[in-house]
Amino acid sequence: MTASAQEPKAIKTVKVTQSLNDTALYEVKNDGTVLIDWDEVEALAASKQNPLLLPQAQVMLAIRDGKWKAMDHAK
Repeated sequence: MTASAQEPKAIKTVKVTQSLNDTALYEVKNDGTVLIDWDEVEALAASKQNPLLLPQAQVMLAIRDGKWKAMDHAK
């Protein structure tokens, strides 16, 4: 190993917040129930206009539609 391979990589932390005016894709109730607004999720994924929420909408649709696969961490 070279010296540079042993040094930790710098990580930049970015906090993403959603304003009250933004679209809410889901709501978690006090009892743990998750309510999903599928119409909003589908509209957001189709429009691709909100780069902060687009990946979340795409993941939600992939899980719902059974198009997800587990990551192979052995690579």
